[in-house]
Parts: sequence; C-alpha cells; structure tokens
Amino acid sequence: MKRTDYHIRSSSFGRALCFAVLADLHGQSPSATLDILRREKPDYILMPGDIFELLDGTKDEKNENGFRLLREASRLAPILYSIGNHENGGTGSWKPNWQFKIGQEKPITAENREKIREHGAIILDDSFVQMDGIAFGGLTSGLSRDAHLPNTAWLSDFCRQNTARVLLCHHPEYYTRYLRDLPIDLIVSGHAHGGQWRIFGRGVFAPGQGIFPKYTSGVHDGRFVISTGLKRSAKIPRIFNEPEVVFVHIEPET
Repeated sequence: MKRTDYHIRSSSFGRALCFAVLADLHGQSPSATLDILRREKPDYILMPGDIFELLDGTKDEKNENGFRLLREASRLAPILYSIGNHENGGTGSWKPNWQFKIGQEKPITAENREKIREHGAIILDDSFVQMDGIAFGGLTSGLSRDAHLPNTAWLSDFCRQNTARVLLCHHPEYYTRYLRDLPIDLIVSGHAHGGQWRIFGRGVFAPGQGIFPKYTSGVHDGRFVISTGLKRSAKIPRIFNEPEVVFVHIEPET
C-alpha cells in the first residue's frame, strides 16, 4: 500500500485543506489504509464507492472490513461516502459482455444504510449536503439500471450551491459525458483499479473505457482526481500497480 499526494490550487475553498480519497476496498482488510490515514490526519475522508460488496443483505459477511474502515476512520475526520456499482448490484462490469447485461438493481437494505451512518459516514446517494461551507455530493453508480445510466437530474441543484462543490463519483468514465462542463471544484473517482496492469505509467484496461483508458489515475483538468483503489488482489492480478491511499491537498490561490 502506498500513499499518493496531489496538490491542487483553488480559490473556491478559501483555505488549505486535505482530502483523503479511499475507493475500491471491496471488503479487504483496511489495516494498511488506516495506518496511512492515522499519520496524515486529513480534514475530510472521501469514499467514492465499492468500499463494500453488495449491501442488499446477501453479502453481509463480506462487509465487516468495510465497516471497520468506517468506524476507525471516522475517529480521524468526517467521512463522505457515495455508492459504487458493487454496493447496489451493478457487478460484473469487467466482463466482456457487460454492455449487453440487463440491469438488476439490488437496493441497499435499511439496516445497512443505518449501519453505515452509525459507523460515522454520511451517505450521498444522488444527493448532497452542506458541511463547513462546502457542498459535498455523491453521484450513484448507474450500472445496476437497465440502461446503465446514472441519475444526473439532481446535479443542477448541486451546481447552484454558492459554495465550493466536491463531487464523489465512482465511475471516471462519467466525467467526459456528464461532468466535465459542470462548475464543480473537485471530483473524485475510483472504479478503474488503475487499469489493473500499468505499462509505462498507463493503465491497460478499465470497464466503461476499454483498452488503454484515459482515466485510471492522477489529476485531470486540475480538479478531477482518480484513485487506483485499495484492493490488492483479484482474479486478474494488479501488475506494476500498487494500491494507494490518495491525499488531495487544496492550496488557496493568492
């Protein structure tokens, strides 16, 4: 597990801030992640999805590590959490025939929603909240819907907020189609797992983007940050692609 630091200059926030970005834990042990968090002590912790597996009550035994991450991280800073495709039923997106799959949303149980809140996270499910003069929004994965499309209707209200705006969006492939032209100050994503294999610093494949995808890591357009994720092992191993905890340091413009 490595830490990655990005520095973004922005006049929108009015002060220096540090955001931790944690994505794609997929139920694995959070010990290394928590060790890094405790050393940095960020101002906010942003979790743009796939911290858990299905939250419909059928995979609860696989989600205790995710709840441990929430419980212990919430002692360090406020947690803003949005919903990825694994949490609400849009699994299998790495399979070649995914585009032909009919969506089958598996709603998060009321018990698991309450458990997330009890463990210290604010759920952003196609919604936003105001906190400390910042609007935090979460665009929920649309992969479990029949057309695989997200619900973007609420974004117009979010973008009218007269504050700095931070959006958690699990899917980096949504950026070009839905988000690039919106007045959002910081967007954070995961999902691509860094392209799984990285060759000469570039990812090889990502769901929704295909071969040699553009958006798998780093900072784009000075405001769009992509985490390569926290999950170390998978059926397709990561190669030259260490899991990471990302810290985004906002530096005020003078």
